[in-house]
Parts: sequence; C-alpha cells; structure tokens
Amino acid sequence: MSLTLTLKLHGLKTEVHLWGQNDRPPLLLLHDGMYGADALTAWDQVAPILADEYFVMAPDLLGFGRSDKVVFLDRSPYLPRVDQIEALLEALSPARSCHVIGTSFGGSLALRTLERDRLSLASVVAISGTGGPWRVPAGIAALNDYPQPDLEQMKSLLDQVTSRYAGFEHLAERRYRNTLISGHFESIAAMGLRNPATARASASTDPYPSTLIQIKTPVMLVAGTQDPLLDPDWARKLASHLPNAPVTIETLPTGHSPNLDHAELTASTLLSFLRAYR
Repeated sequence: MSLTLTLKLHGLKTEVHLWGQNDRPPLLLLHDGMYGADALTAWDQVAPILADEYFVMAPDLLGFGRSDKVVFLDRSPYLPRVDQIEALLEALSPARSCHVIGTSFGGSLALRTLERDRLSLASVVAISGTGGPWRVPAGIAALNDYPQPDLEQMKSLLDQVTSRYAGFEHLAERRYRNTLISGHFESIAAMGLRNPATARASASTDPYPSTLIQIKTPVMLVAGTQDPLLDPDWARKLASHLPNAPVTIETLPTGHSPNLDHAELTASTLLSFLRAYR
C-alpha cells in the first residue's frame, strides 16, 4: 500500500505516491501520457515489487491525476516536467543518486532527464519511450483519438497499448474517471496543439537525440515485440546515440505498456538491471 503526499514544487501542486523505506536506494517511476493516465494506474502493480529493494516514488506529472493542470505552450511538454522531477527529487531524495524509470511518454521523459546536468542519476530505463523520435504516425493519431470522455472510447485507446488482461476493465474504468477530473482533458488535449505556421520549424530546433552523445549514465531500453506504436528497431537506433553510456536493450514479448498487463515480468526485468547499478 502506498503513502500519498501532496507537495508544492515551484508553486505548483504535485501528488506523489511512495512505497518502501526511504533508507533504500531511491527509484522514480514516471507514468505514460495517455488520456486518463496517472501514477497509480500505471505503476500500482509494479511498484510494490520494486519497493522490496528500493524507495519508490511515483508522481502524477503536471496535467495528470491530482497534480496541477498546467500547460506551457511556449516550450516542449518535457521541459516543465523535468523541472517538476528535479524539484521532487530535491524535496524527497536530496544529495542521492536516483534511478529513473518511465513508460511510454514517461520513458521519453526519463531519457530527457539525461539532458539535465544538475540531476544525479544512477540509471535510466525507458519502456517504450524514445524521447520523441521513431513513433509510428498512425499510432500517434490513434492515441489522440479521444474526442470526449467516454468509457468505450477509453477501452479503444487502451487496446493500442495493452492486452485485454484480467484487470483491463478495472483499468479502463479508473482511467475514464481520471478524464473527468477538472482540467485533465484540456491539459492533455493542449499538449497536441501546434501552430501550423511554426510547427515544422519548432520540431527542427530540437537537438535531441544528439544531446545524448556525452551521457555516461547506464541506460536500459525496453521494447515490446508486439508494440504497434513504435518503429520496431527504435531501441537499436536510439542506442547508437549513446556511444559513451552502458546501454542494455531488453526485448519483451509484449505490447507497448508491459507495466499494465505483464507487471511481474516488467518488475523482474527492471530489478535484474537495477541490481547491477546499486
């Protein structure tokens, strides 16, 4: 069972869920960016397993769950959330190197934390998160196809990322309810807004993944063999941009979000990697 805290970070509310003892190595879990996502629906089956060995922190990212519904339209969706992560680690785990694990958008965000020199990172794991590139356009469109909160439409969204496992109906109900939280739908919809006059120019100014060339932090990239949303070779392509880092590529016989329908497999895969860098 988790402990839930509400913090003010840079003047913005962050809700964070904690598992395990705080004298253990700190581990930060970052959830996906789908409509209805939050920390608990992404990680509540995996986090308790990890908490046997780690002090696990899982925040609701800005715009999601019970954290503030804030959108910055003059910067990438990663930057304010990296700021949120930095402030969270300073509040809960100061002066300690932290492991960071993210799934989907959270995996991309985890990789983007590598660009922040001030963060002390023990390792980074991206589960189906590329940092931005190598996403299938049809998959992006499918995950954005949620015109209004609706339970059946939520199930269709989840079909893109997970199987109809035993907990699927409960997950769909929880995430549907999350889309009814004031400001959530608007915050996620706003992340997809682009000025057609400047969208291409803005994309071309993002230097990622060339920013990773000097990174020496251990990285694991977890790819699902049945993932319809990403280039099947994304992990190898991304690893080529990390020539100075120890990179592990782990392939699982799963879809996009194994943390949802293969929690035990996901946890064991993560622990095998993390133990090498305690």
